[in-house]
Amino acid sequence: MLSGPELGALLRRVEALPVDQPRDALLLTLAPGGQRPAQLLRVTAKDVDVAGETVTLRDPKGKRNEPRLHVLPLLLEALAIAERRITGLSGDDKLFTTTPETLSAAVADMSTARVEAKAVREPFQLRDLRRTCETMLASLSVSSDVRAQLQSHGLGGVQNRHYDRHDYMAEKRRALELWTAHLNGLKEGKRDNVVPLVRPASA
Repeated sequence: MLSGPELGALLRRVEALPVDQPRDALLLTLAPGGQRPAQLLRVTAKDVDVAGETVTLRDPKGKRNEPRLHVLPLLLEALAIAERRITGLSGDDKLFTTTPETLSAAVADMSTARVEAKAVREPFQLRDLRRTCETMLASLSVSSDVRAQLQSHGLGGVQNRHYDRHDYMAEKRRALELWTAHLNGLKEGKRDNVVPLVRPASA
């Protein structure tokens, strides 16, 4: 898992890459709270709703006959990236033709460079980014329920399958607004950028 300064440095390095598939895919993995790269890379043009500012991923994990539709708000840079990527595409055309292996290799190269520069405590992998996002979201006081909705995990129980029909879009959007501000602070080099989602009432 990366620390705040390490994630900020990684974001700056990713944003400095040429505007291409690996750069955009990595940013779209991080910006909506740490998505699974394999699911993100399956997103098609019809899954992006520019007017509604959302993207729909499909989560096949768990005991499901059909993948779970995982709808996420797109904020600011994430929306701009998605809109740019669908330019010239239609229907089932994928936003990305790159592979998870390509993204893993790109992150591994950045990890090696950061380790050699003694800029990180230990090597990191693509899968560490998702864990880092969830841990930081928790530090921002985003509840476990909303984190589960953002990352589409732990939703296979009876309650979620049959009873909880709330779409959590408002909660996800509020959490991602906080998350976006947090990432921007890290990119600017702010070491302590944790702002609680719910502030205690005044005495």
